[in-house]
Amino acid sequence: MLDVRQARQRVGISQKDLARKVGITQAFLSEVETGTKSPSLLTAAKLARALGCTIDELLGETIDPDQPVRR
Repeated sequence: MLDVRQARQRVGISQKDLARKVGITQAFLSEVETGTKSPSLLTAAKLARALGCTIDELLGETIDPDQPVRR
């Protein structure tokens, strides 16, 4: 499981460069990294793509195939 900061550091990109690549402000990216703000699904997808991981890995979600889906 990764988080945005870990994934960014793993690929060796600065907040400024990642924010520019994804089309968000560095301030917003900082808030996402600290958990103060949550990215939209589109922004999460762009972050994951830029960082070479899946949205699930990026946001720390795991799927248990034996767990029923709650509706």
